[in-house]
Amino acid sequence: MIIRMLIQRVSRIQNRHIYSALLVLFIFFSAYLMRLIEPETFDSYFNSLWWVMTTVTTVGYGDVSPTTTAGQIYAMTAVYIVGIGLMGLVIGYIVDAFQVYRKKKEEGKLAYKSEGHYIIVNYTKRSKETIEELLHIHDDKEIVIIDEDLDKKPSTDDRIHFVSGNPAEHRTLHQSNIKKSHAVLIFAPDNMKNYSLADGQTLLIATTIEGLGKEENFEVYTIAEILNDQHINAFQHADVDEFVTPYHMSARLIAKSASYRSASEVFRQLTSSRYGNDIYSIRKKKHWKTYRDAYQDLLESGATLLANGKEVGIAKKLNEPIPEQSELLIVCDQETYEAIK
Repeated sequence: MIIRMLIQRVSRIQNRHIYSALLVLFIFFSAYLMRLIEPETFDSYFNSLWWVMTTVTTVGYGDVSPTTTAGQIYAMTAVYIVGIGLMGLVIGYIVDAFQVYRKKKEEGKLAYKSEGHYIIVNYTKRSKETIEELLHIHDDKEIVIIDEDLDKKPSTDDRIHFVSGNPAEHRTLHQSNIKKSHAVLIFAPDNMKNYSLADGQTLLIATTIEGLGKEENFEVYTIAEILNDQHINAFQHADVDEFVTPYHMSARLIAKSASYRSASEVFRQLTSSRYGNDIYSIRKKKHWKTYRDAYQDLLESGATLLANGKEVGIAKKLNEPIPEQSELLIVCDQETYEAIK
């Protein structure tokens, strides 16, 4: 009855910092007082502090305990009631804090603090596959999903994080730590059947991202999914780095497969890290002066030089020098890539 009344009175105060401070003060005061009351039982302040801590946490090893009447009375009236009560309240606050943190994280209300991550705008069927592929390719990368329609994080994977909000708002972009991101991938929403409206929304997000980068002086690599390739010019004016037109690409791939058999299989291997060879990016080696040097050296290692960034026509310029900051794309398996990089 007394404990219940005490808890009800204390619970009216809603400041967890006060309770924590009171608990710390109570523990040290009790340790000091028990040392004064029973100097023979508690021969040092550390021993008295040890007894108070094991008591208020209800561990109770029993290796030391009060032996005098005064000490036992203080233990029963103060340590057992007040100390254990305060400790229970503080532990309850700690548990509540973890639950609140977890709930906010699941609902996408917390800011992402790490760096070098991929930002996925809009969680769709296609973006889900992209996330799986990115996680499979990069063991050290994390994903941040921005979506204003999701109620909670769509995955239990610890490497996937969620930010709830409008991706065309600066607050949401800052919450995803866009300044420190590796790249931003914008996907067209699944629920829009009108390609012009979907591309218009994607363009708005891309323009906001590029505008924020110019305003706050940072660069971000942006890739946009475009449903109608007639809208590419608009995205080029918005300084979007790359464009992907899934429907047109799939239609053209089917035509290529019909004309040149096995073309789809080659494309499947090159676009998936789970099958056959894959596309990798490497830096120019110091002893590579021309594209021919790189081509021959890579060929001997079991890799094929595919392109320099967006420039695919390497075969026509084998004798030309390779720019120092080139990002060369090669085709090989994982083992060969690990040996080359």
